[in-house]
Amino acid sequence: MKGKSTYHFIFLVLGISASLWSLAPSAMAQRINFSTWTGSEEITINPVLANPNLNFNLKKAAISANSPAVTINLVDNQSVGFQIQAPDGYDLTVEVDAPTFLSLDGVGSAPEEMVPFRLGIAYNNQAAPDEMAAKATAVELPTGFYNVTFPVNRRLTGAPGPPPTPSSGTYVRPKSTAWLFLYGELGPIGPVNAGDYLADITINVYFTSND
Repeated sequence: MKGKSTYHFIFLVLGISASLWSLAPSAMAQRINFSTWTGSEEITINPVLANPNLNFNLKKAAISANSPAVTINLVDNQSVGFQIQAPDGYDLTVEVDAPTFLSLDGVGSAPEEMVPFRLGIAYNNQAAPDEMAAKATAVELPTGFYNVTFPVNRRLTGAPGPPPTPSSGTYVRPKSTAWLFLYGELGPIGPVNAGDYLADITINVYFTSND
């Protein structure tokens, strides 16, 4: 129950920048780079790849003006995965602020300076042992839904357990690992001008405790 004084919130912010640049007058390349930040030792997020980026050119080598959309699906190798570790027994909330277009130099507003972009989000909180298993049973959010709350570790059966034990002295709360996946669609690409197409996406991840 967010907002009660008995709850503590620990925030994780993930900053994303997207860029689309010209390789030739009618050909373009695109990728989305990721960086992470956390202000708490109790919650960590680690990318599956050391230098993750959402690169649509890995799906289509040459992206040109007046071309169909290019899609990276959840199950594709090009989707970006993160492992989120947080104290067991708590809820994670993921809130995403994502644009619907990439714009020329990050400021373009004319039709010929914008490319449609749709972000896809999925999560897995079923203690998946690896990325492939996590993707296979991940829950995809409906298109346009960028906020979701889920337990760090999904309780499969039985009544809810007791509240987690607060950290104190030498006791350290056990942690569980949830997975977050980002993917999406670029385009369809209209008669856009050549250049760098940019966007910023902010993802907030936090958990709620009972102590």
